[in-house]
Amino acid sequence: MTVTCSIVEDEPLALQLIESYVQRTDTLQHVKSYLDPELLLVDIKRGELPMLLFSDIEMPQVNGIELSRQLPPTTKVIFTTAYSRYALDGFKVSAIDFLLKPISYDDFLEAVQKALTYFEKERKAAEAESLMRQSQTDAILQVKVGRQTTNIPIDQIVRIEGLKDYVKIIRRDGSTTVSLMRMKKVIDMLPKDQFARVHKSHIVRTSEITSFDKNHIVIQGESIPVSNKWSPDNCQLASGGIGI
Repeated sequence: MTVTCSIVEDEPLALQLIESYVQRTDTLQHVKSYLDPELLLVDIKRGELPMLLFSDIEMPQVNGIELSRQLPPTTKVIFTTAYSRYALDGFKVSAIDFLLKPISYDDFLEAVQKALTYFEKERKAAEAESLMRQSQTDAILQVKVGRQTTNIPIDQIVRIEGLKDYVKIIRRDGSTTVSLMRMKKVIDMLPKDQFARVHKSHIVRTSEITSFDKNHIVIQGESIPVSNKWSPDNCQLASGGIGI
């Protein structure tokens, strides 16, 4: 993994040292250097920032701690300073690391490794979330309709109503499919973190619930009865959802 980085440092010799360390490190890609932190503030407003910023703290124009608070969440910081008293402040703003001058290349590499570990975890988490969303989008509920088999995308299902030995599956667009199937079998086939059986005759996508009271829930404008056993405590209601 390669991490893009920039440097802000008001001392030319200190800036050159960090630049030389970056050039020696294959996992870093140097983007830009700043002797004037005000120029970095301009790039922050433009959204032109790398993944990692090496920043001095005590600079004439802008304090590095305050500067870091203006960074977007996607840019992390490693502080470089001659003053150890800033260490606590540095970690309060979730800095990756704190390097005390004079900085050795070994210490620099150790800080870089912490940054690589952080970004690798972020990358894996993003990939896992993407795969989960993709699997949810691709997932289907396979049901029999007469003599034919019908595949219904699970992400399109809003609720399911039991009709004795049949179920009626209602999609987001209002279309329905009726299949000979028991409610218990249907709920076992659906993701438990997305659907709940709120009544013996009703299964709903919990994120579509807009309001509720102890006897009913409202979903897509429809009032649906709920059993005494059902609780909304573990359900993620639709945006703006409230008790009624």
